[in-house]
Amino acid sequence: MIGALIMAMACGGASEVALTAPDFDRWNYGFNATPGLRAVGSTFSAYESGYPFDDRDGQVLLGFVTGGAVEPALPPSAYEITSCSVTLSLSSDDIVLDTTQDDVSTYGAAGEPDSDPGRPTILTGAAFRNGWSAWTWGEDGAFGEVMAAGVRNCYPIDFDEGVARDISNSLTNGFNPHAWSVGQVDGVNDGELIPAWSVMRFDIDVADPDIRCALRASLADGLIDLMVTSLHVASEPGSGGEANYPDWVMKEHAMVDLGIASAASLQLTVEVVPPTGLPGDVSGDGLTNVEDLLAVLEAFGRCPCCAADIDQTGVVDVNDLLAVIAGWGG
Repeated sequence: MIGALIMAMACGGASEVALTAPDFDRWNYGFNATPGLRAVGSTFSAYESGYPFDDRDGQVLLGFVTGGAVEPALPPSAYEITSCSVTLSLSSDDIVLDTTQDDVSTYGAAGEPDSDPGRPTILTGAAFRNGWSAWTWGEDGAFGEVMAAGVRNCYPIDFDEGVARDISNSLTNGFNPHAWSVGQVDGVNDGELIPAWSVMRFDIDVADPDIRCALRASLADGLIDLMVTSLHVASEPGSGGEANYPDWVMKEHAMVDLGIASAASLQLTVEVVPPTGLPGDVSGDGLTNVEDLLAVLEAFGRCPCCAADIDQTGVVDVNDLLAVIAGWGG
């Protein structure tokens, strides 16, 4: 593993896990001839460019292998996540900080005025198609068809009513994505320029049940893949004038080796509660009793990756209550 692991026991049996560098970081761009080897990865938009590219054309994939720090291969409900954040360094010095998502109506040549300067950088999940997975795509998997939108093999996702959704073309399709996090920089206010080599922090919304479930499933898999995107205007041959877009520091950057910049990092607070295997034991205390019944009642409703969802339908309902009763006294 490339990143060092730092673990300390916190109160309540939770572990603080820090991965100080990604195992995979990749500029997810169709014309990137050196995937996994570039010093920087840029995020920008090709919306209204006249080319058949995704709105979120330049993307950055970050992959953190967690299996060495958190026991993998347990049911997703075994991972109680209380916090998760990612940091990523910026090499540019001409990017305005915007920590609020801008409405889809403010983009494009005929867009409405934006109420604040700058464009936000967001972090979401990552998904794969055409037979690829987080483990197989890594840093050298095939990008996919370049001259087409919505078909790349690795792409950013949010959740729309519990269903994973490709957000690569959110402007074209007219929706505001549900970001897992919007980047912020300590000591920099909205509307101010971000100094070069600053660290942007993404505090992931682990209170959201779908995001939390995705992270739980990733811990079970032993690998968390995330995507950083933005809709900064791009131009040829690159950043300049009104087309300033961010360049993010990859782990291969010389400034990382010199200690001037940091590779991406992931911090996670998680408590692992392995299942006892006892029917109806939702609390994991080795008994099936009133505590489990109350836990099911408290979680009633949609609850993805929830321990109270005994039949794993994504919804805690009367069937789960009956499962507790059937295992009563065990």
